[in-house]
Amino acid sequence: MASATRPLDTLCFVINFTFAILFLIVCVIAIGAADTPFSFIGGFMLVLPVACYAIAEWICWYRKHHELTRPLGILNLLLAAFFVFGLVTTVGEVLMAEEPMDLWFILIFGTGFAIIAGYLAWCGWRRVRSIPRVSDTIPIDN
Repeated sequence: MASATRPLDTLCFVINFTFAILFLIVCVIAIGAADTPFSFIGGFMLVLPVACYAIAEWICWYRKHHELTRPLGILNLLLAAFFVFGLVTTVGEVLMAEEPMDLWFILIFGTGFAIIAGYLAWCGWRRVRSIPRVSDTIPIDN
């Protein structure tokens, strides 16, 4: 990564790493509290992928292993697609329900999911399109 983008890379790292750690804590609490079997299973199934994502973010930014930039970008794009899918299906279910819809729910839920999906899509697109440093490329001898 170019040094000109280092502050933006740092901001993306801080946001992604912070939310990954918070989500990891939520998964551990879901495993420990286990009010229902579904919360235990959900926490158990997500704790390892979330921990791996947080570790990969740390290695990519702090240890400067930029070969992880594109895989993390692809993962960000997949997560953005997941949030868009969740937004569309939830709003569709609310609109199709027989009960009257709560406009505040649609507004707050829709805005929140749209912001998260937009951020993940931007971060993923930025990472996928990043150009590696020249020193990381293989020299061609002619």
